[in-house]
Amino acid sequence: MKIFWKIVQCLVLAGFIIVFVFVMNSYRYLIYAIIGALLLYFPCRKLIVSKLRNPDGSRKVQYEVNGKVVSMQMSKLTAFVVLLVIVYVVIVTVLSISPYLERKEFRMTHPGWVAVTPSIRDLTSNIRGGKIKYVYIDLEYQFTANGQSYRQKITKAEKLYSFFPIWRKRSLEDMRIELLNRATQKNIAKESLLFYYPHNPEQHKFFLANDRFYPQGAWLYDLLFVFSIIFLVFVLIVVVFGIKL
Repeated sequence: MKIFWKIVQCLVLAGFIIVFVFVMNSYRYLIYAIIGALLLYFPCRKLIVSKLRNPDGSRKVQYEVNGKVVSMQMSKLTAFVVLLVIVYVVIVTVLSISPYLERKEFRMTHPGWVAVTPSIRDLTSNIRGGKIKYVYIDLEYQFTANGQSYRQKITKAEKLYSFFPIWRKRSLEDMRIELLNRATQKNIAKESLLFYYPHNPEQHKFFLANDRFYPQGAWLYDLLFVFSIIFLVFVLIVVVFGIKL
């Protein structure tokens, strides 16, 4: 039975990784992370190996669980995987909070695609409730390629995440109006850009904005805010009660 549950856990973890790496994000980010991890690992290999070793030279890390000593074998592969995850998270984070870099990355990796300014026909903003609250933009755009007109509707083209619910000064309705005004201004300024494959314009990629830094549109914005609040509360408790760490 234990083996069965381990298999189930491995399948769930593998499914989560596949969805996060290949569905929610581009597979190119994983390639960048592998290259970055390799470039960082080899120069730092001696440092990593020294950190994995105990004073006696072994690479077994021992710790106690319920009074029992448990040994865990640390390997170079484990260190590389940890480094790979860290580099991947950094890459995804940077691209998610910078529409400019995201657009730049797509342009560089698709040199044969044609860039055009699409015509936005419809803009609507809505509110998404639940534990993770945010407002988002739905829009419909149109572009011409090879003498033919194409039109498509895209949902959640851009999001604006709320602050942690305990400490939110703005209402979701105010945020909805703010995001709608932002998208309208981007449309007026002709900031939107679309890339399409010349031999098959059905394959295309739409970008609404070109901000160099826009963390409000990433879920990490909320996550960092939550951790900041937790850290602040922790520091206040330590200071007020004089707890020695």
